[in-house]
Amino acid sequence: MSRQHRIKAILIKCLIAYGIFTFLLGIAFVSAGGMQLFSSSITPPVPESPTLASDLEYLRDVVLLNEKDITPEQRAAFNEVLDNAPEPQSVTDVTLTAMQALAVFDNAHTTVLETWMHHLPVRFHWTSNGLIIVKARSAYADLLGQKVILMGGKPPNTLLNAMTEFVGGGTDSWRRYRSESLFSVPAALAQMGAMVNNASVELALESPDGQRSTATLQADEDPMPGDPFWDFRHAFPGNDSFGTAGWETLLSDDQPLPLYLQQSDRLHVVGSLPDFNAVYLRMNASFADSDETLDQLEQRVLNLIDDTAADNIIVDFRFNRGGDYTQVLPIVRATAEAVPEQGELYLLVGANTFSAGIIAASQYQRYLPDNLTIVGSEIGDQLRFRAEGFYPTLPASGIQLYLTKAWTDLANGCGWFDDCWPVNKLLLRQVDSLSPDIYVENTWASYRAAHDRVLEMVLQDMMRDSQVTTNLAD
Repeated sequence: MSRQHRIKAILIKCLIAYGIFTFLLGIAFVSAGGMQLFSSSITPPVPESPTLASDLEYLRDVVLLNEKDITPEQRAAFNEVLDNAPEPQSVTDVTLTAMQALAVFDNAHTTVLETWMHHLPVRFHWTSNGLIIVKARSAYADLLGQKVILMGGKPPNTLLNAMTEFVGGGTDSWRRYRSESLFSVPAALAQMGAMVNNASVELALESPDGQRSTATLQADEDPMPGDPFWDFRHAFPGNDSFGTAGWETLLSDDQPLPLYLQQSDRLHVVGSLPDFNAVYLRMNASFADSDETLDQLEQRVLNLIDDTAADNIIVDFRFNRGGDYTQVLPIVRATAEAVPEQGELYLLVGANTFSAGIIAASQYQRYLPDNLTIVGSEIGDQLRFRAEGFYPTLPASGIQLYLTKAWTDLANGCGWFDDCWPVNKLLLRQVDSLSPDIYVENTWASYRAAHDRVLEMVLQDMMRDSQVTTNLAD
């Protein structure tokens, strides 16, 4: 056989071997969850005349047909909640029953995505040292800024113990955040053990100067919308989400605000801190603002870093509740690569760092392992969770659900032969943790004063001088 023929034979064998390898890899990919890319959701038949009661049966059908990796024990618990639920008399009843049923799956994404409930005329926000009122109808504006001592005779921290009944999975921080909305729903408070009388609740309050008082509040006659992934907006001054247009807020857009609370109508904020040789980037979602693409945002940030010759970059993911992490990975990588050898990237995280926000934030450890400091508090979910949702709507109530079909595993990493969402196998890397290196939260006093203790702690770490230390709010 000539040398040319031998080479040709070798090449043919290599091509055959490559073809076989690719075929086997493809089989492994499909068998290990790749078919999730092509699987479609199953929608059960809609009743001809849907009612609130039939919504719960529709819930049963659509969940059992679509939710991924339900164990026999979870199936039994889910059915038990629905079997024992009283016949719903209102959209609030349907919402709470649905939340209780979905909580048994122990996954923070598996929940009621669009809530409709009868709320009190105030909204709450947790600080490190208490639950405070941050938004209210005008008639109750005198309650703004007060700390809640008791709700229906129960301390808020005690009521938190019952949050697992409504919120499955996630972290303690996530359940605390989710309570902000549920605490304004008398029907939910009653199920948590608080004293409720005809949809009214007595609050025991404390003013900033230590004065104690009580206020009895009645739930609104009409149900109001909510969204567990976006209800945090109530803490942002001037925000009128979820039917709260015209309500009073504790802080105002007209006063100097910390960067994380500025421009509440925008997802992303970019700023310079010249005294600290730093650039600040706030990303409240893993998708773009309506008037700026993510490519444009990235370029704007990089230009500011170049123009200011910044050594330090602050990336604020405290309210990044998710979206599409693949869209923001380029910004993550670009900002990581922009940090000079003598500089530092400070990553701010908290309870509302969630879903794709967790994923994107985690990859800073991949791109910048040695010049990264994580600051803030516990993130909203575990490093292994199910997502990639399906969003069915209950026919009569209009309540939207979030059901899940695929895993993200940042704790162990996604291999070719596991059950991870296939895209994650290609794009993500395992991380050790997203626990803060510097643990700090805003307090009752700092929020009222429009101070950001988290950012101020970052500045203190940068400068380590007495001036910054004395500027920290209590």
